[in-house]
Amino acid sequence: MFWIWGVFWVVLFIFAVVFLISSLVKVSPHEKAVKERLSKFQKVLDSWWHLIIPLIDHIQKVDMRERVINTPPQEMITKDNAVVTVDAVIFTQVYDSVKAVYEIQDAFLAISNLSITTLRAIIWTMTLDQVLWERSEINVKVQTELSEETAKWWVNINKIEIQRIDPPRELMDAMNQQKIAQQQKRAAILEAEWAKEAAIREAEWIKEKQILEATWEAEAIERIAAAKAKATELESQAAVEYFKDSAVTQEQLRVIESALKENTKYILDSEVLSLIKKVKLW
Repeated sequence: MFWIWGVFWVVLFIFAVVFLISSLVKVSPHEKAVKERLSKFQKVLDSWWHLIIPLIDHIQKVDMRERVINTPPQEMITKDNAVVTVDAVIFTQVYDSVKAVYEIQDAFLAISNLSITTLRAIIWTMTLDQVLWERSEINVKVQTELSEETAKWWVNINKIEIQRIDPPRELMDAMNQQKIAQQQKRAAILEAEWAKEAAIREAEWIKEKQILEATWEAEAIERIAAAKAKATELESQAAVEYFKDSAVTQEQLRVIESALKENTKYILDSEVLSLIKKVKLW
């Protein structure tokens, strides 16, 4: 009998623990919880721990953070019947948890599908060139139309960005070929400019070389002329000195000759003898 009561209290304790755990609900700081009692809305729970009645109360949490939705790539037709592949990213956020729960079943799935439909309708009204070059305008149009539709769900469209717009394959090949041709043209122009600049610099170097060579040659001629003039000057000075001494000697010889003609005897000193010897050497 006692063991039955023991089992009863153990079961009762376990049930109480399970009941208490089931009664505690944690709401995170980025969430809000919609509380229903007997399938009827009661209130919104903010972030904290809350007590509820199990099996009677029902909690549905709503993430209030901004959410990013990536739409899958879709083929769309432009006004001029060109097929383009488009995908976009959508930044959306719930700002009323109650409306988001009761007004639509899955707001984010609805936004993804609605964005594709809206994009398709907008691109159908534009030519291929407009689609390729007016991406920002497409973003604004899609955001405006989506915001009007999602306002009733109390979900805000913060931003829409088209990630890529791929034109037809044939057009991409033509654009690539055009780009390659432009690059080749630019390379040829640069190469011609480099060749022209190289030729100009080479001509300048040749001109400078010729000027330097002419300058060096003129300096060499000038130095040679100066050296010759200096040599001539030295020769002239030597000649003047030489002929000056010769004139004195010739005068002395003339006096001696006139004296000897009269058969007069003279005593000659050593200087006169050396002079006579010098004349004989001539």
